[in-house]
Amino acid sequence: MSGMTALLLMLAACAQTQIQPMSKDTFKVATHAAPACGPAGARNVAFKSAAIEVIRKGGDKFVVLGDQSDSALQGDIIVGFQQNYSRGMVIRMVSDGSPEAGNALSARETLGADWQKVVAKGRAFDLPGAGRGAVAPRLPVIRPGS
Repeated sequence: MSGMTALLLMLAACAQTQIQPMSKDTFKVATHAAPACGPAGARNVAFKSAAIEVIRKGGDKFVVLGDQSDSALQGDIIVGFQQNYSRGMVIRMVSDGSPEAGNALSARETLGADWQKVVAKGRAFDLPGAGRGAVAPRLPVIRPGS
């Protein structure tokens, strides 16, 4: 098993990702990650999910137009509190012949040598049992000062 495959399997257990189309060449990636993933895990899952979606749409090159992160404390006094992390990215696909292609990222390079296996699995980052694009139930979010 390659290092990339092991990383993807580890991340699959802790995060959920949804893809929202915004136009023919632009989409938003929204990732919600459990405390075990941390903010870096949420970022990695969102970025890899973006690369998968670019390939699924028939492209390879992409640019990140926007990138936003958030965290929230959730739980209660009885079961305790935990920190969850979110990452949102707006991605625009770039055609190979365009002037931006030279500065764009490659989805295949982003996913590594096993990119075909990763893409064949689809969105490998959904919560187990949640189904493709499903939204997991959320606990009440408690923000400091509210």
